[in-house]
Amino acid sequence: MVFGGSQYRLLCPTCGLQTIDDGSVTRCSVEHRPSLLRTEYEERAFRIDRSTEGMLRYRDWLPIREAIETDFGTVILQSAALNARLQTPNLRLAFNGYWPERGARLPSGTFKDIEAVAILGRFPRDGRTLVAASAGNTAVALASLASTYEVPTTIVIPESALGRIAFARPLRENVRFIVVTGDAIYDDAIVAAQALGLRDGYVFEGGARNVARRDGIGTTMLAFMEAVGALPEYFVQAVGSGSGAIAAHEAARRAIASGDFGSRYPHLVLVQNAPFAPIFNAWAARSHAVEAAHRPEYAHLAGAEISAAVLGSLAPPYEPEGGLLDALTESAGDVTAVENNAARAASALFEELEGIDLEPAAAVALAGLIERIESGAIPRDASIALHITGAGRRQLEPDRRITPKIAARIAADPTRR
Repeated sequence: MVFGGSQYRLLCPTCGLQTIDDGSVTRCSVEHRPSLLRTEYEERAFRIDRSTEGMLRYRDWLPIREAIETDFGTVILQSAALNARLQTPNLRLAFNGYWPERGARLPSGTFKDIEAVAILGRFPRDGRTLVAASAGNTAVALASLASTYEVPTTIVIPESALGRIAFARPLRENVRFIVVTGDAIYDDAIVAAQALGLRDGYVFEGGARNVARRDGIGTTMLAFMEAVGALPEYFVQAVGSGSGAIAAHEAARRAIASGDFGSRYPHLVLVQNAPFAPIFNAWAARSHAVEAAHRPEYAHLAGAEISAAVLGSLAPPYEPEGGLLDALTESAGDVTAVENNAARAASALFEELEGIDLEPAAAVALAGLIERIESGAIPRDASIALHITGAGRRQLEPDRRITPKIAARIAADPTRR
């Protein structure tokens, strides 16, 4: 029985195997080249549940198996001042942040709240502990919601992320934090979380391999479709792991398959924060592999130099079937990279025009959009969706005074140095 969502199966794009989901499957059971499972929903039409608000309006295209409630989701809006400055009349912000004056009320101020709803709505409540890795934003969103629903959850973070994690109210005892000490980065936390997830009674959340994470944030594209009645021509987003970009592409595929949204994918325009830009480098070289995934020492050096630390992912899902390379190719997309100073200038511009602070990753996305528009790569009159993945933190911070209790501190795997 699926609670509040459509019946669905998991499909392997490589071998075609369909699997009944138990809420924790992240890999195909057949041995073959790496691939990302995707959801195949019984409901093929794009239907909106108008009796509710937020992301659950699209429950027929969400893999929700357990009871969960929310009324928040992506807000599609236009900034008259930004559109005038960029001369982009058809630019819309797919806004995932905190801007209550415009209807945006994500508790963490980032899109991770939307992912958390889908992740916990899919995860089986059978006593097992969900294990996730985070560089900061996922920890805040997932811990808060797991505490509310009393889902046993362990979150592994690098020590450098501690300063970005605080809560407005105490967490219940079912939520635990493990810190990877020293100069650990996000990928060290992933390795530790994966190892813990192999123990009896624990389940690794899966990151980009988790269909709930992807379909959850895929509702950003669905919100655009509802608001505009069409897919955008361009979808612009900053990427570290790139799961949000894959999610947008998968949502567009589902929309096109419904027969009501044409036959052209939105062009994915992905933006990285130079100098650490492994996806940009791989795409520019037309490579099928991300170099940084095989050179961890490079990531430790370059990842420390970017303003948007959450974009410093060492091993994005670029190569697997259904991953970033396929999404970029199918959408005739492109990847660009912007330096810290360009991101800071974009952040200052948005705050000047709208009075709202952008998260560093969202500033990277805006800087990338400006660069693409000024270069002529994106026509100014095109229909554009700019994914603002986080904003409004400054309004939320005064209420966040409670730091998490640390259950354990562990060292990073020395073989990865």
